[in-house]
Order: sequence, then structure tokens, then C-alpha cells
Amino acid sequence: MQGPKNDVEVKTLTYEAFADALKAAFLSGDDIDLGIRGAERLSPVEAAHRILTNSFGMVPLALYRKDGDARVAVSDETLDAVVKQRPNQNMTPFICAKTVMSNAFWHGVGYVWNRRDERGNVIARIPLPSECCSIRKDKDTGAYWYDFSVDGLFRTFSSYELSMLFFESHDGIRGRGILQMARETIATDAMAQRYNKKFYQNGSRLSGIIEIDTDAAADTRQKVKQEFLSYASDDAFSIAVLDHGMKYTPLGISQADAQYIESRQFSVEEMARFTGIPKYMLQVGKEAYNSNAQQRIDYVTDVLMPHLTQWEQENSYKLLNTTQRKEKWYFKANVAVLLRADPKTRAEFYDKMIQDAILCPDECRAMEERNPIPGGLGKRFLVTKNLGALESVLEGGENNA
Repeated sequence: MQGPKNDVEVKTLTYEAFADALKAAFLSGDDIDLGIRGAERLSPVEAAHRILTNSFGMVPLALYRKDGDARVAVSDETLDAVVKQRPNQNMTPFICAKTVMSNAFWHGVGYVWNRRDERGNVIARIPLPSECCSIRKDKDTGAYWYDFSVDGLFRTFSSYELSMLFFESHDGIRGRGILQMARETIATDAMAQRYNKKFYQNGSRLSGIIEIDTDAAADTRQKVKQEFLSYASDDAFSIAVLDHGMKYTPLGISQADAQYIESRQFSVEEMARFTGIPKYMLQVGKEAYNSNAQQRIDYVTDVLMPHLTQWEQENSYKLLNTTQRKEKWYFKANVAVLLRADPKTRAEFYDKMIQDAILCPDECRAMEERNPIPGGLGKRFLVTKNLGALESVLEGGENNA
């Protein structure tokens, strides 16, 4: 019913070209990197990785022996050297454990080669890159072999030569890491971050269409386009003046419409669900101090302890020789280093442990890096009866503490 519209360039786009156009409009035009390098640029993922690896690396392994109902601390010079002092010439025990957990976090499983001498003693513990491993099963014996190809070097290991830490696993052979479990969450957060970058690169302006009432040649349209680009990028607060009946219609959605902030917060919550790390440790939420303290305990018991228990059992089998296992030696992780509270809370804890005869005073002093009480007095166990000696209470005698 109306006259012909102004000339419009019409072009049929393929799906790939259409996808590229959307990338150019809302992202940076590059493919989303869903590997480690891309994921570690996202603050929720990197925070979860840092928290888990640091916590795991901080927990020391101690060697014990079961003696009936008693648990006796034991020492082995060779094992102490690689577990407590220096796993290999390049790493401290903290860095070695942190590296293993890092590989498990990203790839689902972390490997440590327990290198032995000709007598079978472990002389070094060397973390191996999980991404360089391929697993094969022997058709005749059913045994699994682990082939590593690192920097042009190839070596095959049996399962007994490797201590393995799984982040998640369906079969105990192959692991499932965060890159596999949270792939969609990582991709969504990466796109949101990329959109934010593109938004500010464009001077906080959106793309749009400029309508002109008159016919315009191709070079004229290009000139108008370049002029508007200068408004959007060269000076974010400049004012565009339209003439010749020009009309600007913005395209796309604003950050508010896209709920940008909410989507980033949702990504943090998703990462908390995937890893079990409390939200307050990922800098989200405003819980009270008591709530955070309880969540810290829950993090250690529910999130970290399963990994530590697995690591205890794995090393108790693969680091100890047959004689040591027969004598009921085992490794135990000391999580107390992660639960050190403020001085008042620690004092209340020690008071309760001493009153109930769970710990003796010397054991509590050792936790504070203090010397035993002179004369062996701190080795006596006390219970609540005005803190009398345990044997006195059991015998019904007077308090002789």
C-alpha cells in the first residue's frame, strides 16, 4: 500500500555465517576455550581449584601402627624422607600433594609415580601429567597398564607403581574431572564474561541498525557506519547527531536484560554444588561467623575427608612393603591443621578434650608446638572430678592431682 522502501542489502547466510555474526555481535568472535586455560580464567573455577588444592596440600600424612586397640606412631627413615621431607628434588610435600589434586580436579585422576630402588624401597615420588596418560587392559590377565608419553619419552607403569587420586570415578579406573562434570556451567560463565568484555569494548553501546530516508550507495553506507563506530568506541560519552532523516534502532540486549550479574552469581553457586565448597569460601553470601565456622567444618568432613581417606588407603597399600602391612602399619592424614580456630575456641576445645580424658595435656601442648610439661606430669590423663587423676577416679580415691 505504500511506496517502495529504501534500498536494503539482502544476503542469504549459512548457519556457520549466522553463528559467526552472533559471536561478532555479543562475544569477541573467538571460540570458547573449554580447556584448562579457558576455565582457569573464570574466577569461580580458579577459586575452587585453589581452595581444594591448597587444603589437600596442607594436610600432612603420618605413619602409625595398630597394636591391639592402641595406635602407635612409627617412623621409617626411607618413608619419612619421601613423605614428610622431600618427595623429589624439585618439590616439597605440599607442592607434590597440591599437584596431584590439581590433576585430579581438572582431569578426574592424579598420578604419582612411586619410584623404587633395586631393593624395593621408595626413593622418590613424582607426579605425572594426567593428560599424557592412556589406559589399556591386558586381554589375557585383565590387568590395567598406564602408558605415559611426556616430552617425547614413553614409559608404561603397572597400577601398583602409581598412587592414584580420583576426583570422581564410575569404575575406579578412569576419572571424571571438573572439565567434564561442569562443562556447561564453565561454557555459560565464559560466554557471560566474554559478553561483558565485548560490551565495554563497544563503549557500553549495543549494535543496531541505521535507517536512511534516501537511497544510499555502498560507500555512503560504509561512511555512516564508520562514523557511528567512532561514537561507540573512540569516546564512550560522545553524542551522535542524526540528519537526513536518519533513525537508529538498537539491536541486542542490555546487561540488565541479560541478568548479567545474576548469571555470574549462578555460576558461582553451580561451582559450589559441583565441588561441595561452601559459597562463603567462594566469596558469595553473607553468612554469620558461626555459620561460616560450621560450614568450614562441613567442608573438611564432607568434601576434603573423602579425598584424604582415599589417599590414606592408596598410600597405605602402595608405599608400604609386605612386612609393614602385615605389622598393620598405615598412613593417617592430620586434618587438625585445617581446623585451627582462634585462641579462645582452641582453648575451649583443649579444655573439653582434657576433661574427658581424650587427650593428655602434653598432647594438647604438642598441637601448639610447645614442649611437654617437665617431669612427665603432662602425660597423665585427667577427667572431670575437679580434674583429678584418672586412676584415682576409677579407684574411688581422693583427688591426688
